[in-house]
Amino acid sequence: MSVLSVRMSEVEYRALEKFAKANNVSMNQAMKNAFFEKLEDEYDLEVFDKAYAEYLKNPKTYTTEEIIKEFDL
Repeated sequence: MSVLSVRMSEVEYRALEKFAKANNVSMNQAMKNAFFEKLEDEYDLEVFDKAYAEYLKNPKTYTTEEIIKEFDL
């Protein structure tokens, strides 16, 4: 397992400490969770941007009924 050291101000440290306690996790876990949530948010935004660009090329939308009929659900 790798170890990462992060430098932060005393104010940042106390904020992280309070956040971790409020969420009943260690400070390490709080940092890890925050990082992976941010990573997931960035990925979701990238996927959305690509999907929206495709939609703008062909802005056709479908009703739920049309989708059910199309895919024989």
